[in-house]
This record gives sequence, C-alpha cells and structure tokens, in this order.
Amino acid sequence: MPTSYISRADAAALIIEERSSEILQAAAEASVALSSFRRVNVGTSVLRYNILDTLPNAQWLSVPQGQDVDVAKKPTTTMSWDSATVSVEEAATIVVIPENVLDDSTVDLWGEVRTRAVEAIGRLVDKTVFFGQAPDGSAVPAAFPVGGLVGRAIAAGNTFKSTDDIVMDWAETMELVENDGYDVQRAFAGPQLKGVFRTATNAQGQPILANNFTSDSAVAPFGVPVSYASRGIWDNTKALALMGDPQLAWIVMRQDITVKMLDQATVGDINLAEQDALAMRLKIRMGFTTVAPKMPGAPANAFPFAILAPKTP
Repeated sequence: MPTSYISRADAAALIIEERSSEILQAAAEASVALSSFRRVNVGTSVLRYNILDTLPNAQWLSVPQGQDVDVAKKPTTTMSWDSATVSVEEAATIVVIPENVLDDSTVDLWGEVRTRAVEAIGRLVDKTVFFGQAPDGSAVPAAFPVGGLVGRAIAAGNTFKSTDDIVMDWAETMELVENDGYDVQRAFAGPQLKGVFRTATNAQGQPILANNFTSDSAVAPFGVPVSYASRGIWDNTKALALMGDPQLAWIVMRQDITVKMLDQATVGDINLAEQDALAMRLKIRMGFTTVAPKMPGAPANAFPFAILAPKTP
C-alpha cells in the first residue's frame, strides 16, 4: 500500500510562489528616423514651404571693340522658387489593463507598457518613412511620400545594384547622390548589414571595414556613419542600404509622442469605469517630406538619397 503524503496539489493553496520581477525581453529600440532627420516644429496641421527651383546665372561682359566697358549693359538673370506643403497625420495606440491585474502584478506594468508602446510608434514611423508602409500592413495616409525614402530614391533613378563587393558598391551608391549635387552624410540599413561589414575582406583575406569587432557602430565606410533600423523594419529585398543627407529629410512635428491615462472612457467594447479597467493612450502628430533644392549642374530629377539594391538573382 503506497505511503500517504501531502502532495503539492494538496497544499497548493498554502504554497507561496517566488516570482521574478524581471520581464525577459529584448531591449527597447528607438526610432532611427525621429533621431536622425531634421525636425521642423509646426503650430498647424499643414506646413507650406518654398524651395529654390531655378538658379541665377552670371556671364562675362561681351563689349564690342571701341565701346566703353564702363557703360556696357550688364546681363540679367532670374531666380524662382517653388512651393510645397506637408500635411500632419496622427498615429496612436491604446493599451487596456484591468485594475485587478495591476494590483496583483509584482512589476511596473505601466512602465513596461509605456516603453513598448513608444517603441511601437517609433517602428511605425520608421517603416513609413523608409518604405511607405506600416509594420502590420495597415493603411498609410496618402499624405506621406509613396514608397518612403527608398521608393522615392528608386523613382529618381538613384539605385546601384550590389555586386557583392561592399566597398565599391558603397562608393558607387554615394556617387549617385553626389552626381545630383548633394553630400552623403549618413547611411541607413537593417541589422543584417553588420555581418556584411564584419566579413568584408581584401585580396589577402584581411578585414577592410570592421577593424573594431566589438562595436558595429565603429564601421563608417568612407566616413559615412551607419544607423541601423529596428529588427523587422528594414526590407532587404528592396534596399540593402539607403544613404544621403538627413538634413534634407524633414520630420514635421506638430505634437511629439504624448501619453494620457484614461479611466472613464469606453475603449472598443470595454467601459473602463464599469469594468474596473485603466488605459494608456499614446499618440504622435507629424508629417514627413524630403526637400531637394536645385543644385548647379544637377539633373531635373535630382534627389538627395540613393539606395544600394540587392544583387539581381
């Protein structure tokens, strides 16, 4: 006959479990676009700006022999500006938590929610700015540039296809921006490019870019620092990297990320007051555009960014 004993199931009501207050998760990632591009704060929902469209011209005086150069007519020139507008759009998210869950939690749930909700908005901004898409496939307002920066660079013809020689590929892509009259100040890519930099070697098999393997951020080909987008945001099938002048990409900020606690509203089918729940709402109001002022000798479709495209299969 088996010996009787008090099992864990028998004593479950009396056992106090030790619970860790640590939540196992990846580190929160910031928005690359919000931290890299020029920020223009506005007080209205539409920004109108003027951009140089036609450059002035200068000429040497051509004075027929025998005429006084001091009273010769000087050539005239013209300048013109074009106007454009940027509309502000709103993005938001709401997280609902029952009060009992908050009371029984051993961790700062609101702190965790706020961190991840801010990250979610940052990921939405990055995916929209770089690729004209939302991470979850939802609709993107028509006011944002179609295809994002990558799509606009492709439309402008600023695309260089990879040849698996990252050094020369990088130089050729930079040249596309420079030929349009702009300087390459920064590059953007997905985390996968870090491995390409680490394994790039010369004919002798020696590393030529990543001489400090403890820090990927130390890799700056031809003096161009690289910013890496959050995991899952960058689409390597469209671009291995984007590079250009971040001062010519504008984040038009009407209202930075704000946080508001709700306890009386109805969120979806949950009445917060009746069902003892609280909600945290986060939102941002911003627009985005790329300005391409006319540069001397630049083509008509000049654009201040170019992409390094994946190698053709």
